Amino acid sequence: MESIAPGHHLYVGPDGTWRSCDEQERFARISGPPELLARMRAQAYQGGADPELEPLTEVLRARGVVREMTMPDRTITVSVRGGTPVAAAVAELLAGCERVTVAPPEADADVLVVCAGWLPDSEWLRLDATGVVWHRCHVEGTRLVLGPMTVPGETASYRDLRGRRLAAAALPDELAAYWAYLESGEPLPPVTWPNQGAVALAAGLLVNDVLTWRDTGRPAAADRQLVVDPATGEVTRHPVLPLPLVSGSK
Repeated sequence: MESIAPGHHLYVGPDGTWRSCDEQERFARISGPPELLARMRAQAYQGGADPELEPLTEVLRARGVVREMTMPDRTITVSVRGGTPVAAAVAELLAGCERVTVAPPEADADVLVVCAGWLPDSEWLRLDATGVVWHRCHVEGTRLVLGPMTVPGETASYRDLRGRRLAAAALPDELAAYWAYLESGEPLPPVTWPNQGAVALAAGLLVNDVLTWRDTGRPAAADRQLVVDPATGEVTRHPVLPLPLVSGSK
């Protein structure tokens, strides 16, 4: 059966001719008998496979306006770790999602979401080496830093992110020393958590990646680190390319 593609619309324009509008608000005129177009819209919104509409369906399919209807049915288990406001918000959101089971923090699960305060660098390197599918969030200054979500063999890992950050740093030794200090056991200032709105935004982005991965095999922000700045309301995206493999490395 054919269905309207997400974000698309079919409607009659002000001049009486039919239009399509896609998810980027790009418009296109569609020519054809109005009666067939009206039936085509009903079929696209409600599902169906009327043979008489196939020529028109083929044109709209080629334009990406309609596509074959699929019903994802995969159920996943998600484990959420970290006694942080973001972790609590992620667990709450996931608990309300269909086809998602929230597992205990230490349980084996299809995907792991780790929400930390200050960056736990060595801990995350060890976790990355286990080959699990996982997402992450930590705090830098007053900003919430998300991901990128790691799907082994498909997207960037924490190792890739770490290597890229050190390579781009003006003073990589200072950055590495700072990360080591955060895990040294020395007294650290408490994390200043942002307001509930920023926490909810970060949690929603994490959950969106997990659900998109469940349905498509890739997170929504694949190979992108997202930074939520509560002071400005901005969400910035930083590309993270996987590091090239070196012979003999794993």
